[in-house]
Amino acid sequence: MNPMEVFTTQALEQFGSQASAEFHRRLHEDRQLCATRCQQCGESAFPPRLHCPECMSDDIGWVEITASMEATLYAFTTQSRGLRFTAPEVIGVVEIPDVGLIISPIAGSLSELSIGQPLQPEVIDIHDGLSFYRFVAA
Repeated sequence: MNPMEVFTTQALEQFGSQASAEFHRRLHEDRQLCATRCQQCGESAFPPRLHCPECMSDDIGWVEITASMEATLYAFTTQSRGLRFTAPEVIGVVEIPDVGLIISPIAGSLSELSIGQPLQPEVIDIHDGLSFYRFVAA
């Protein structure tokens, strides 16, 4: 296991909630990227939460983020170093209808990307038992 995998696994064990555990289970076992949506006010949350950040209700449902949701590249950059993402990974802000703006790794090089480009989610395996997500050009 590389240091990034160790750091990610330890962070999930230390700071994870039931929502983050279910989020990662859905990624790994069901191959689904998901957000949560409040059943009372309709507000979506990403990363998923056990309660609504808007009205504080705990009446939460899960919403799968799929290719049909027409995600759009809102902004992007690259980094030379970091803890969460490995260099020289492209990091982007992705706009997802009815979910909002999320930060995500983006597959591809800077020269292949443009603002407003359609994207779709992809689940990737980090190591045995742990998966993550990124977005790729649609």
